Amino acid sequence: MNETAKRPELLTILCILTFIGSGSSLIANGFLYLMFDQVKEIIGQQEELSFLGSEINLSFLLDIKPVFFLIQTALYFLSVLGAYQMFQLRKAGFHLYAISQIFLLITPKVFVPGLPFPFFELMVSTVFILLYYKNMQFMS
Repeated sequence: MNETAKRPELLTILCILTFIGSGSSLIANGFLYLMFDQVKEIIGQQEELSFLGSEINLSFLLDIKPVFFLIQTALYFLSVLGAYQMFQLRKAGFHLYAISQIFLLITPKVFVPGLPFPFFELMVSTVFILLYYKNMQFMS
């Protein structure tokens, strides 16, 4: 009797959340890379935008090199790919996901040194990696 492995519900939820979060970030960073000159021109014309009643200064984006968004796009792609592999119950996906998340925490500090330390992103990445790690026993 050949029993197929069943994916735990928590793993399914984690993968879906990763598909949504990393997938939307993949699209946004890809868009910013492809449209960087146009976005930079728009920001140059109006450095402050009003959002939900508060002013947001976007002038820091003028100093970022477009390769930053390309690297972010690639890292988010690896994150989604890792989640897909874990969705398919492959352990290699965990390693791919964890490494991409670590580099996603480091890359902004390299390209935009003035950014504050990403406590929230670190917490979310840590929780996801730990929860994925907890589900590695179901992967082959």
